[in-house]
Amino acid sequence: MADHPRHVILNANLIPGGAIGSPWRRAAQPAAHFVGIEHYLDVARTAERGLLDAVFLADSPDLQAKDWNAPSRLLDPFVAQAVIAASTSHIGLIVTATTSYNDPYNLARSFAALSAVSGGRVGWNYVVTGGDAAALNYSMDQALPKSERYARAAEFIDVVTALWDSAPADAIAGDKATGRYLDPAIVRPIDHDGKFFRVAGPLKAPPLTHGRPVLIQAGASTHGVELGARTADAVYSAHVDPASATRRRADLRSRAQAAGRHPDSVKLLPGLIIVLGDTEAAARQRERELIDLIPDDVQLVQLADRLGVEPDVLELDAPFPWDKIPDENADAGSRGQRAVLLEYVRSSGADTRGAARLLASGSVHAKVVGGPDQVAGFIADWFESGACDGFNLMIDELPGGLADFVDHVVPLLRRRGIVRSEYETATLRGHYGL
Repeated sequence: MADHPRHVILNANLIPGGAIGSPWRRAAQPAAHFVGIEHYLDVARTAERGLLDAVFLADSPDLQAKDWNAPSRLLDPFVAQAVIAASTSHIGLIVTATTSYNDPYNLARSFAALSAVSGGRVGWNYVVTGGDAAALNYSMDQALPKSERYARAAEFIDVVTALWDSAPADAIAGDKATGRYLDPAIVRPIDHDGKFFRVAGPLKAPPLTHGRPVLIQAGASTHGVELGARTADAVYSAHVDPASATRRRADLRSRAQAAGRHPDSVKLLPGLIIVLGDTEAAARQRERELIDLIPDDVQLVQLADRLGVEPDVLELDAPFPWDKIPDENADAGSRGQRAVLLEYVRSSGADTRGAARLLASGSVHAKVVGGPDQVAGFIADWFESGACDGFNLMIDELPGGLADFVDHVVPLLRRRGIVRSEYETATLRGHYGL
């Protein structure tokens, strides 16, 4: 196999309104538009027009701090992606679903059904949900300890994949002469009996004629890294420089090989913030304007949430409170993104307001602010150097910023020979080169 897929993988992250600041506040559309299906469809159709690989839809089972001051993903991701599936023909459809508060049998059925109606364009971004707020919505007093959450996740994924395999692609015999419809020789129970789940099977769902849904993982803890190397087809990550991404990709490929997998079978896809303008000066002005749309008190709450502290321990016009920050092993939010933010603050010497603006600008991810040539060059440099297999694109304003990317950056990437000129595959697994 080649070291790289034929093209750089590009997913459009469907962040209602956009990734920088509070773009919904200056948009022509009413505020409610950004949590409705028409906004989702605008983004998906634009992504498909640009021949991107997938639309990525994140989700969480509880309202979070940021949800009170900006539109968030309020639609159930399965419902939203099913509508998008019916309105598109090639773009991949990535659904986020937690292993912490779902049932493997129900989830396996839902993904098999979405795969069937979309022609195999489906991916599952599996997440392991921490925090007591979510637990309280599911008849629990508190979240399970992290090690137990990940043990449950590992078994959950094993059960789901076994269920998907319990009704193979050729499960439908369809013998009109004998009247037998399903082939009992190959549709078999899984008889799983584990620590967390007892599931007989087989799965009652359409056979996966296009292969399993693509499995995607994002956790950066030791547990998450191990689980991703063993089970994921793609891993999302937070990096601000190509060197750290290169190390992560090499480690991921090495761990996958140690788990008995081919190293090319798992792709590293860092998040990439894009602020595009006619010139770099115009793009930087655009970024400042978007960040300025976030009120001070909201910036403070968002920073506190990311750091895992109460807002009252922070003061915007004060030195950064290093003595108040929880230990890196504390169970507080995304460990990977928090670590990247703290390193950014440490290296820049930012005060609390500076840290809040860094977070608002997307500093926990790679970011490029500039004209089309700069954005295309950034993507090409990371990809061609082996730092990653592609990106999860986080566009500053949606859908307009994505349309600008499709119209002005994608043609430059095509000239470099690293994006497709037409869809040559019809499934997400095919798009990813898996």
